[in-house]
Amino acid sequence: MISVRAMRDSDCERAAEILVSAFSQVYRQRGHVPPFPNLESAIWLCRAYLDLDREGCAVAESGGGLVGVGFVHLRGPVASIGPLAARPGGPPGIGRALMAHLTALAEGCASLRLFQDSFNPDSFGLYSELGWAVRDVAPYLMAGDIRKPTSVSATIREYRPEDRERLEAFDFRMLGANRSRDMGLLLSTGALLLTEVADGTERAREQANEQANEQANEIGGFIFLRALPARAIIGPAVASSEEILADLLDAACQALAGRSAVMRASAATPKVLRRAHALGFRVDHLGNLMSLGRDQRLPPQLYALFPESL
Repeated sequence: MISVRAMRDSDCERAAEILVSAFSQVYRQRGHVPPFPNLESAIWLCRAYLDLDREGCAVAESGGGLVGVGFVHLRGPVASIGPLAARPGGPPGIGRALMAHLTALAEGCASLRLFQDSFNPDSFGLYSELGWAVRDVAPYLMAGDIRKPTSVSATIREYRPEDRERLEAFDFRMLGANRSRDMGLLLSTGALLLTEVADGTERAREQANEQANEQANEIGGFIFLRALPARAIIGPAVASSEEILADLLDAACQALAGRSAVMRASAATPKVLRRAHALGFRVDHLGNLMSLGRDQRLPPQLYALFPESL
């Protein structure tokens, strides 16, 4: 019998052990580097999600011990699930029980999303059986030594605190998810670059007569970057066009030139992928963005690695 309950602070170490062992087994079987380099990194993730999304953290129990762990991230009308892991050698049905619990927590959301590693047929079989469908192919890209771009758009600048309201409004308009809490976390741990585009609406022209022109412009895209000791993480990023997203990637790589980095891209943006290859990135493996419920048009973007709110 498998039961699922809310995660407690005291569960973090045991839940982290499951994450490390489950992902290590699947990744190493397919010749890939596991996402958790050590137990401490997985403990950190569990604690971070308890701080950020306590209501969406869950563990599965059987026979008096933990056998699974999973997370759901509720963002208004949209929710995302992940990561999800079952203890190797545990009883059958752990993933199914966790998915039932997590999707029930997101019952009020119109759209649910998750990432699935394409080299894992077991998880794909489970999710497709539960009604999830592939929306996008998401290549996981790695660079050992980022190349400096030949040029960077002069329209790209660093984030300023007064951009926050417009930034969140742009992100919500493009994705349909309220990622305000994620923005706060990312801004406190990394850097943000953005670009603006002229707004030709009548209201914008009126604003231009009342205040500085830059306040009448709309945000055209943004990109987060975090330079960690071992490697940098690029993304999430969202833009109103592929060209803008490619320019933002150039600017991020200018700031990180010579560093190693990872990012999760989209196969629906070939111009961005070509730019990434020119900057020294290679495809390590592919993932599937899967969804359940109402679909929304996906804008040009780099998907979030953490927090895993899509």
